[in-house]
Amino acid sequence: MSSAPNGWVDTSRSGPPASEVHIDASVARSLVAAQLPHLADATIGDRFDGWDMAVFRLGEDHAIRLPRTQPAVTSLAVEERGLERLAPAWSFPHPRVIHEGSPTDDFPWPWAVTTWLRGDTADFHPLRADAGPSVGRALAEVHAPATPETPYNVEQSIPLAERGETLGWAMALVAEKAGPDGQRLDVTRARELWNLAMEAPEPDDKVWSHADCHGSNLLSDGGDFAGIIDWGKMAGCDRAVDLAFLYTAMPADGVAAAFAAYREATGIDDDGLDARARGIAVAKAASWATLDREANVVMAWRAFEGLGVLAR
Repeated sequence: MSSAPNGWVDTSRSGPPASEVHIDASVARSLVAAQLPHLADATIGDRFDGWDMAVFRLGEDHAIRLPRTQPAVTSLAVEERGLERLAPAWSFPHPRVIHEGSPTDDFPWPWAVTTWLRGDTADFHPLRADAGPSVGRALAEVHAPATPETPYNVEQSIPLAERGETLGWAMALVAEKAGPDGQRLDVTRARELWNLAMEAPEPDDKVWSHADCHGSNLLSDGGDFAGIIDWGKMAGCDRAVDLAFLYTAMPADGVAAAFAAYREATGIDDDGLDARARGIAVAKAASWATLDREANVVMAWRAFEGLGVLAR
């Protein structure tokens, strides 16, 4: 992995980093008891590990978020500040930070308690196509103009062309292997989408973005859109970045509907948006298809299917 000066870690080739500290339910319980005594009797529920955070459900209505690595402390701070700044204007379901925890003898870093959103992640429980407009309108609310204070994400704030090296590396590997259901990648078609993205008009601006808006962070309630979680990667990006991730979470018709709703809600005039989003989606899916992590691989091949780049 490589680190940027601002603390971001590039995991695009390596997969999730190993946890650097001991985290278990007893650690979570001790933190709550010490700093949130009114929740001390709440049940510490299931644990969910993401790339940055270990998350425990706390009672029925809350979640504990604990950084797994030192760089993830930066992600937690970005999430807290970004939600504080932008989320009050949002109408879609999203977590709210109710407590910013301090380090203790049991845990060396800041941590947080947020509200719990009900639903299943759309990595293994995809959104239906008719959820697309709701997602598109939600992203339109997120995409406020970036400012000098908007964080930079070493993986997602970059110009499109800088994704080319990783794409070339990953495409060579993916071309030699089948997907989880025996699918094969049409490399020629995938490269065509990338070339069209490179030829498309560049964006005129950057916007506040979730910057990690894939199926593991989109919630599904029986296929309906139920919210967006895990805001620790928020950054100033091309608006195509968040839209590109939607290919991992819903069928192509749903992505098209999300784009249409997004354009209507924002009124933007961006002729290159669709092509850039497809190029970003190809690059991200190719990288994820090489990982030894089932959720990422499943989403990668779902994206390939939605992008129309599976061999027939």
